[in-house]
Amino acid sequence: MQNPLGNTPSQITHSMADAMRLLGEGCTETALKLKGFTQQQLIKYGDAARELAFQQSARHIRVRIASRAA
Repeated sequence: MQNPLGNTPSQITHSMADAMRLLGEGCTETALKLKGFTQQQLIKYGDAARELAFQQSARHIRVRIASRAA
């Protein structure tokens, strides 16, 4: 049986970053534990996942500019 959160450090970090982005402002240690991450994973991969989540969110921000009325 394969772990849905990943088996390698990279997979776990990406899964945690995705969970952080999904949870948004409500992202807490408890919320991440409810998603299935252990305390050890949060300690080991939390900082890297936080950086990755920030990079991913900054990349997906789009600016909307109103077009001129024709």
